[in-house]
Amino acid sequence: MSGANKLSPNVLGMAFMLLSSVFAAGMHVMVKYIAQDVHPFEIFFLRQSIALVLLVPIFMNIGFSALKTDRLGTHFLRGACMTAGGMAWFWAISLVPLAKVTALNLSAVLFTILGAIIFLKETSEWKRWIALIFGFAGVVVIVRPGFEVMTFGVILVVVTRLFPAAARLFAKVLSRTDRTPTIVVYGAVAMSILSAVPAAIVWKTPDLQQFGFIVFISICGTLSKLCMVKAYKVGDMGAVEPLSFVRLIWAALFGFILFGEIPEIWVWIGAAMVIFAVSYLAHGEARKKDPMAEQPGATSN
Repeated sequence: MSGANKLSPNVLGMAFMLLSSVFAAGMHVMVKYIAQDVHPFEIFFLRQSIALVLLVPIFMNIGFSALKTDRLGTHFLRGACMTAGGMAWFWAISLVPLAKVTALNLSAVLFTILGAIIFLKETSEWKRWIALIFGFAGVVVIVRPGFEVMTFGVILVVVTRLFPAAARLFAKVLSRTDRTPTIVVYGAVAMSILSAVPAAIVWKTPDLQQFGFIVFISICGTLSKLCMVKAYKVGDMGAVEPLSFVRLIWAALFGFILFGEIPEIWVWIGAAMVIFAVSYLAHGEARKKDPMAEQPGATSN
């Protein structure tokens, strides 16, 4: 019996989540590095197009029946939200220190749950509201408006976290009628198509080395999402979810080593508040047996 088979489901899930965080960190570092020469919009378009090719074997295994849907408009709206959120995320990575942008990105989960309460009429007991308020207070601590200059990059990442949150809500609505593979297929195709026009506006043909870096970005991003989905599948959310926050440590480490970035203490304090809130809310989702895990086609990590 192999070593992997001897591991408990939770330990195996934690290992997959740790791998996911490593791949995500590798993608973010490379995006920040290559964005010095290639516009983030172009990187995103190429990343999504390459990812689409990487996912073709999965799509072929699913079969063309997965493309059947009566909710094409909702799929398009989800794809538009994922595209806007993903392109803004890549742009923000190029402008904001890695640890700070990673910490702020955690707020997407808070926006998702807030949106589920408001638009999907989900349970809104006082404990969830306290956790949400505490989490958003953590975002304020990270940003520190009035004490620190609100740069365009910070505003970009905070405001645009609404888009991946909306994409998750659309996915939840679609899951009531469509299969998961159907949602994944249309999301991946939509992001590749919709990001083509913004990329064309800023297009500058990458050289062979730059293209190689973008291929690396795409591979890391795809593997990160697949490992995340696998982690949620084999392990309990309460066990694997905390490991997803390790990406913040990787971001701080790589940001310091490669770009000389030193996160302020307020970033760590605010991130701890957001992580605590997200963890509490995630456990609540697990108790309802309705976890909102991202699909392989998504890009925001």
